[in-house]
Amino acid sequence: MARLDRARLDVAEFPVRFVVQTRFDDLDMLGHVNNVSVVVFLQEARVDFNHQAGLMRVGDGVRMMAAGLTVEFAGEMHHPAPIEVFTGVLGIGRTSFTLGQVVCQEGRKTAYGEATLVFADANGTTPIPADWRRGLERLVIGAK
Repeated sequence: MARLDRARLDVAEFPVRFVVQTRFDDLDMLGHVNNVSVVVFLQEARVDFNHQAGLMRVGDGVRMMAAGLTVEFAGEMHHPAPIEVFTGVLGIGRTSFTLGQVVCQEGRKTAYGEATLVFADANGTTPIPADWRRGLERLVIGAK
């Protein structure tokens, strides 16, 4: 498996920041935040990204769904310090787009993620709706 291109994931270039408060319930038996909890943090940040971008409803029988998720862990996270998740668009295709995400705690990068989301209707994949494409283009990493 190829590693994520971490050089593309500089948090200073990310358009959206989401803060997650860790919970005691997120800990594993070793006392650090469990890897599964990190995946949930990434999902919550993607939902927040969609809200902030005004991209929650697709409509007309079109839906958006996750097609792939890659996560790499770079350091331990601990409770009770909050987690920051930075999210932005890495690329936009005809029927899908890819988000880059970086998780930080207390100034340290602790995880990296990429999520590919695809649009579909009753017949299968479908082109990204024009209003969504415009919204996504505004949130490309480094497009400030």
